[in-house]
Amino acid sequence: MPLTVTDINVTNNSITISFSDPVFTKSQVKAAQTALTAGTAATVPWLPVTQANKNSVVNPANYSIFDPGSADFQQPHTLVTLAAAAAGTVPNAVATFVSPTTILITFTTPTTTTPPNPKGYEFFDGDWVNIVLKHIHGQPESGDPAPAFEGDFVNLAFQVKGRGKTARMIKDVEDAISYPILTQEVGYPPAVTSRPGPGAGFTSGGGAGQGLGQIAARAIGDALGWKPNSTDAKGFVGALTQSFSLSEVEGHVESKWNQRTYTVQSDLAGVISGAQASLYARAKVAQDNCLPLLDSLYPLDPTADSEFVKALRDMAKSQIAEIVNQFGIVPPSILRVNTYFRILMGAERFRFNDDPRVEVDPDRIRGTLGSLRDTYGIYFLQNGRDNEFNNSVQDETDITNFRMISDYMTGLLQSWLANGKYFLLSTSRLPAFLGTQLVLISRQLGVIAETVNELRFALDSVFIGPNERQTLLLEFDDQWELPAMYLEDVLTEIESSATDELPRLIRGGGRIAITNNLLPVVQTLMNMVQAAHDPQNLDALPDGYSTARVRHALDDLNDQLTQLFTQGQQVGMRIPEPLELEVELSRRRRP
Repeated sequence: MPLTVTDINVTNNSITISFSDPVFTKSQVKAAQTALTAGTAATVPWLPVTQANKNSVVNPANYSIFDPGSADFQQPHTLVTLAAAAAGTVPNAVATFVSPTTILITFTTPTTTTPPNPKGYEFFDGDWVNIVLKHIHGQPESGDPAPAFEGDFVNLAFQVKGRGKTARMIKDVEDAISYPILTQEVGYPPAVTSRPGPGAGFTSGGGAGQGLGQIAARAIGDALGWKPNSTDAKGFVGALTQSFSLSEVEGHVESKWNQRTYTVQSDLAGVISGAQASLYARAKVAQDNCLPLLDSLYPLDPTADSEFVKALRDMAKSQIAEIVNQFGIVPPSILRVNTYFRILMGAERFRFNDDPRVEVDPDRIRGTLGSLRDTYGIYFLQNGRDNEFNNSVQDETDITNFRMISDYMTGLLQSWLANGKYFLLSTSRLPAFLGTQLVLISRQLGVIAETVNELRFALDSVFIGPNERQTLLLEFDDQWELPAMYLEDVLTEIESSATDELPRLIRGGGRIAITNNLLPVVQTLMNMVQAAHDPQNLDALPDGYSTARVRHALDDLNDQLTQLFTQGQQVGMRIPEPLELEVELSRRRRP
């Protein structure tokens, strides 16, 4: 997978950059850990600017910084080695090891600056700092080639937020300019399943004011567990096959609907798969077995309050049902699942790892199940003593039924903790299963199309209308290697990619298409949006284009594209290299 920048932070005197892959060698990591143990700073020296160091993250020539408000970077300027910085004519840039994937660059400004800079700031509050990284490669692993940037460079822009009164004033003014009181109603187009169909003019008793086509589309989606899409015949046939079973009975075919308690709304034919599918199947089995066992439980303790007996049984049923329901949602709510496991079983610490530790003794479980056990008096041992209410085989069967319920839920909790890492949501690269990830990718594509329309609305609000956008030419800097484009063509390119091109590529090629089609296309779109943020002919564009609201809308669009890129990285796969038989290889090696 290509090397990417996952996070960046700019302060008054530092820049922190995080990469998707390790950029430091193991020896540098070990040296830094030794320095930290000794209590000294883990500083990484800049390497000399030579061809041998061309792809190193600590080659200062690989960084170019531009900030019109900075005394040293009023023009795009590359970093330099410490020896050159000692002359006092350029800022002293020190690279510091933070982690295998993160570098911290700290600046100490020269003592002689014009105008005077008493605080010694390199970047001031509110400045936009443009950073270009080029030629940097990550560290190769397992024989794979060293990961590199798509196009061998990446351009980043970040605003110095600051903490003082000036920063707060800038933020308040920008918010006032960016988010004024609107006098025009703003709305979003309805989801596909709610768009009126051919019979939208008629209403039905199924819902006041709902069109017949709208009701039919929703019913089809609920029955098939699939998001209706008139252009995806293959997805419709697949959903139809999974939802109905056909059998021949006495010379005719009968169909049976396979009810699905979860619905995956995805244009990419995504399904619940991998860890979530396994958890959901186990949870359904546990629920199907636990509910009859709960109904069969009866109190052995003759003093048990009948109202408490019924209430505890109903509470346990609803809590188990809610856990199962969450496993059928993409993505499941980790907070809700943890909360209901905590209520049901009294679990306190939830750590997602390969060796989860939970309480497995039914006589010691707490929560609702523990209260039910104590109220019913259906424990086996208490304080090392036998249950005085257990007098017959029937009574022991009652205790056994409770232990079976406890074991089902304990096993389910262990599986949840062992597989929880697959449900963590993050902007970094995490392991993911293709079927489930396609649901999130499908949603993200919809968000991108929506964000393009929000950008159009922002442009409308600064009097850059649809017709003007078709004639507004953006000329990009040479570093982007992009041809000049009209503004509306830029927006249309992104919108059509998100709504048509990228879904089609993913449906046709799967994981290979994600790496070899989706990621390069998204990277190009990201470059295009970043280049459109500060085009070469910015001074020739209407003043409205430079307003904070348009820039914020462009930043939002770039953030959404970055999120899509990260989601694709989690499940992408390169085209496998062709395999050669060992016999053929041996034959070729013979003299």
